[in-house]
Amino acid sequence: MRMELVFLFSSVLMGACGQILLKCGVNRLGQVILGWPEILNTLFQIFTNIWIVTGIMFFVSSMILWIKVISTMELSKAYPTVSLSYIIVFILSVFLFSETVTPDKIIGLILVSAGVYCLHM
Repeated sequence: MRMELVFLFSSVLMGACGQILLKCGVNRLGQVILGWPEILNTLFQIFTNIWIVTGIMFFVSSMILWIKVISTMELSKAYPTVSLSYIIVFILSVFLFSETVTPDKIIGLILVSAGVYCLHM
């Protein structure tokens, strides 16, 4: 496998894991209030939540890999691959957060997968 694909799929996977970690953090945090004066307390809670901080680190790592990817690969070919994160997040959400599986969601994921495949041909 070419290294650019390893970087590409690693970036996608890290971004998806970042989303899952943010959701874990928010589940522990509760409702996020961004109005004044609560915003200062909310920001403190966000940036002291280990799940959220770890999720942010995953996003930063994903971004660094993404920069590497687009330095050697066509953006029009690389960017659609990011949509594979929908599939990863969906599967992890079902198992970790007991989110629902519906026929519409399955059809959507199949269509996303087919689209990514076609763009990489």
